[in-house]
Amino acid sequence: MMKKLIIISSLFFLQMFLSQSTSPIYYDSDWKVTTKTNASYYRLMPMKELGELVLLQDFYINGTPQFEGYVFKNNENAYVGDIVWYDKDGNDDNFKQYRNETKNPTLLYYHQNGKVRKSVQYKNGVKDGETIVYAVDGVVLMKGIYSKGKPESGSFERIKNNDDYDYNEKIQEVSSSDIGARNDGEDLMTVPPPPPIPQTVGVESQTMELLEPINEGGNSSKKIKNRKTVTEKIFWENSKQIAQEAIFAIDRGYFKSIEQKNYEKSGKLIQALNETHFSEYGSDIANGLDYGYYLQNNFATGIKAIIKYVNKLRSGKNFSYFPNGKIATETLYKEGWRDGEELVYDENGKLKSKRVYKKDEPFLGNFDTNVGEFKVNLNYINGVKEGEAIALNEDQQIIAKGIYKNGKPFNGTFIERLNDRSDDYELINVENFKKIGLQKVFGYRLENLEKTYTIQNDKLNGVTTFYDDGKVVGTLEYKNDEPYNGTLVNDDKASVYKNGKITEETFFEGTYSKDRIRKQKIYENGVLTKIKDFSFIISEKPQNSYEGILKNGKPYSGYFETEYSREFKQVDYFENGIQKFQYSNDYLKNMDNYRFQEYNLKAIYKDGKVYDGAEYILNEKQFVTRYWKNGVLKSFDWDLFAMHYFNRIHFELKNNNIEINDMQGKKSAIVAIDISKNGFNKQLSIDGKVIDDTRKNYLESKYTEAVTLYYEENNKIISKKVNVQDEPMEPSEGVELFYKVYAVVAEFPTVQEVFNNLADKFKSNKFIEETDENLIITGLQIDSTGKPKDGILITPTQNNTYTLQLYIGRKLMKTVEKVSFDKVKEEVRKLERID
Repeated sequence: MMKKLIIISSLFFLQMFLSQSTSPIYYDSDWKVTTKTNASYYRLMPMKELGELVLLQDFYINGTPQFEGYVFKNNENAYVGDIVWYDKDGNDDNFKQYRNETKNPTLLYYHQNGKVRKSVQYKNGVKDGETIVYAVDGVVLMKGIYSKGKPESGSFERIKNNDDYDYNEKIQEVSSSDIGARNDGEDLMTVPPPPPIPQTVGVESQTMELLEPINEGGNSSKKIKNRKTVTEKIFWENSKQIAQEAIFAIDRGYFKSIEQKNYEKSGKLIQALNETHFSEYGSDIANGLDYGYYLQNNFATGIKAIIKYVNKLRSGKNFSYFPNGKIATETLYKEGWRDGEELVYDENGKLKSKRVYKKDEPFLGNFDTNVGEFKVNLNYINGVKEGEAIALNEDQQIIAKGIYKNGKPFNGTFIERLNDRSDDYELINVENFKKIGLQKVFGYRLENLEKTYTIQNDKLNGVTTFYDDGKVVGTLEYKNDEPYNGTLVNDDKASVYKNGKITEETFFEGTYSKDRIRKQKIYENGVLTKIKDFSFIISEKPQNSYEGILKNGKPYSGYFETEYSREFKQVDYFENGIQKFQYSNDYLKNMDNYRFQEYNLKAIYKDGKVYDGAEYILNEKQFVTRYWKNGVLKSFDWDLFAMHYFNRIHFELKNNNIEINDMQGKKSAIVAIDISKNGFNKQLSIDGKVIDDTRKNYLESKYTEAVTLYYEENNKIISKKVNVQDEPMEPSEGVELFYKVYAVVAEFPTVQEVFNNLADKFKSNKFIEETDENLIITGLQIDSTGKPKDGILITPTQNNTYTLQLYIGRKLMKTVEKVSFDKVKEEVRKLERID
């Protein structure tokens, strides 16, 4: 209690002391309090107070704004409301909106003359109610109504990404030791109340009468009335003149661009876009000019860029500008690519360089490119790096300087990406095209070292040092490009070497979990002899870890988790070099638990094969599980994987029937087998309806219900008629599979052997190989009179082209003629999408 009283007293006296100060607080480049002479920044004092909040306003030493936003008095890193960081020219550099969970439902922001610039109302942490933006003289420029954090009606500074709210940092009790951090307590001042809010002018909710987008014929005849809209406005700095006005239609919570106007500072209209100029989906300009502005508190201080779009792609000359209004670059685009000449100017309007791009890649001239944190200036000749390259850091210091020849580092130091797929970079030393001496690998910033290594005679020779968060986590001596003594550290494992041979490997849970060991491997004379595994548990024998002993590099005794797949794992148990058991689980329930598995299923091995239990076979994009009982195959599952797709087909032998169940298609089939003196017969039933019977008397009637299936074969479309009895079938993804299985069921002496053969085809991928050439494209149901009923009829025509006819309920709905072989599938899919 005494300690708490001391803290409160200290804060109270500190407030009393600091509240007397009206002089700015000065900071150096590291945000430590300093004198005005040594300062890089200063904080405006006294700060405006609003309940438990203060309005923090920081400036560059030349008076340009650096930061503005509300923070808690006892934690300047706990932001509330709209937060803005400014660049060295005073323009908006980064904007974020934070939740307002305080007792202050309205936040106020100010112009430099002290008048209110913006008033924002909140409810339940998000913007809700009026948001008003004022000119420097107090006149209302914009008034908008938010509802639950989203624009509802009126005019706003921002429409896009309006619902992105960040949570403020958790507020903690401030101890006396906390005072004297970056703020040194200055955020605890008491300040005079803010000036009164100017009287507002009402803004009516907007509705518009608009034309629909232009159709393919170029006509727009239908009007959309009373469409609910909101407006986004940008005003020119220190004026009431609009720079850009964009209107958005509200459609089911989304904001669709339907109109935009841009104006010069003089008020002259320079562009007017309607809904036909925007992308059909979204709010991007498809045809027109996209104006980017330098903004200060969302007031335009100048044009930043003008980008021209034609059919959604950048096209023609595009311009970027300096804050002083001078052209910075003039770039030619073709079909979305930088392609052609780019002119680069300095801030005084003088031409610095000309360079040429080809399909967005540097081709000829001098270029500035970003490599990690560095800006690298280099030259290209015919698309190849050539000549001097200089890498500068953010403080414009030279970090690397070297010469390229024929696109390769020749002499000097260079900053290069580690490889095309990596986010890491290298600072390399090169002589005569070869690395030499100390090299550094880092992540984006040079101080974020990941490792250093030494190259001699074009090979790794010397010490490689590994870093994690700035600390050395391992060193490894290399000799002639081979690890010799020390520890090799990778993202998720560490390998120990002694006298050129590996002795131990330790695998961790992950890059950021190196305190948790997943597995250890022990080597003798470079040969693996023992594995200790912490990554699983076996239900019938729970332990903290499981050990496996190897002889001559092969499992001999103990437990060995399979390593061929991350998702599909089992544990093999050996005794005296012979596999006795395999432990597994329902992998569908455990795929997300690949870091730690529990195995509760057990298979018994005999003569090197599964005798009782589940046998697993993993192939590309499929997984086969075969279930044995006393050496006899009883059933198997065929699991199929694709992007956002999974299906399991279950096959089971019951008496003389092969039962098939499609999990996704929710369909079932039975292939009945009859092996007798009369020969081999089979029958296919789908959902209880007999579809085909090899013993059927085809002369019973002239016409029967049938399905015609169309396949690809030898670059042609072929058809096959399958007879149907009783009710016609509904189309399903499972039906196609059932036909394929039925087609490959072959004659064997016993039904068990028929079933085993079918399972072997899935195990060896032969089922896919034997049926791929006959992939079903589509189908057509034929009625009992022999006429098309439902589906697509494909008729061959000249030059390997086809006529496609869609029938629904015996009625011809659409015909597509002269379809080439390679377009048949595409046209079929289009017809199948017709409602």
